[in-house]
Amino acid sequence: MQQDFLNELAELALGSRLKRISERMLASASDVYQEFGMNINPKWFTLMALLDVKDSNKQSLTIVEASSLLGLSQPALSQFCKELQNEKLIMIIKDPADSRKRVLSLTPKGREQVKELKPIWKAVQQAATDLCTEHNNDFYRSLLLLEKSFSRESLLIRTRRYINQTAMQTQVVIKPFEPALAHHFETINKEWIDEMFVLETIDKQVLEDPQSHIIDKGGKIWFAEHPTLGIVGTCAFWNKGDNSFELTKMGVLKSARGLKVGEILLQHVLSEAQSLSIKKLFLLTNAKCESAIHLYEKNGFVHDKTVMQEYGQNYARCNVAMLSKAFITDETNPIPKQSF
Repeated sequence: MQQDFLNELAELALGSRLKRISERMLASASDVYQEFGMNINPKWFTLMALLDVKDSNKQSLTIVEASSLLGLSQPALSQFCKELQNEKLIMIIKDPADSRKRVLSLTPKGREQVKELKPIWKAVQQAATDLCTEHNNDFYRSLLLLEKSFSRESLLIRTRRYINQTAMQTQVVIKPFEPALAHHFETINKEWIDEMFVLETIDKQVLEDPQSHIIDKGGKIWFAEHPTLGIVGTCAFWNKGDNSFELTKMGVLKSARGLKVGEILLQHVLSEAQSLSIKKLFLLTNAKCESAIHLYEKNGFVHDKTVMQEYGQNYARCNVAMLSKAFITDETNPIPKQSF
């Protein structure tokens, strides 16, 4: 069987794939019309159907309105109108109320043609529904959602964002702790904690003196530096003894959110963790931090009830505990995902 190269390109060739299936559908529709002796171009279908609805409701339809309702450019629609007019299926007249506008309507021949086409259209709709649902997939509904997503944010905007993210990964520099950077550790974490919660005693102790509470006890602190915004993110490993470490005090300034700094920082520190003597790496958080939890899950953390029981009481705000799968040594006893 010949290989389909578009399968290898996957979503990258989405436009080409949609164009290909569109052309197949139009060609197949043409076969249907020929089968039943209808001299109709499938590309005229939507305009004729729209005119029939307007005609039935005794409503007028201008070229501009038809262009908007069908999502076609006015030049493309004008071309269809010219073709239909040549076949004497539609009329184009000046709007009595505004001579600048052109009003479309079906001719008697056009109405008769639509009447003959309706049973065929009904059968084609049933056949198209079969195609869309044959493999337990509602392709048409998925296509509607795709169009909705496209309207919300175009391919250009999405591509630009990913290009920027890739560039950002090469621009953000991760720096290890040094005393001159300690004040950033406090500033960054105070911002997000004050925004969502209340600073607890344990927060104040660690943030005001990270050297004594984290560094001197065998922990690590990293900072993310943006080329123009400066130090915008931070994260720490807090040594809890017996080669167990807490991933803690991870935050990014509001001014840098949306730039993927948190993900770049997290991936860096997890890479660094591989070179440390860590048997268990866990974190404590709150269900309100949905985006952060999603980021942790994406990077190999699982919800863990045992960690919650052992360390959760350290913070009043803690109701979620997670464990890094990279440091789970007992593969025969997998950690079940729990909700807290």
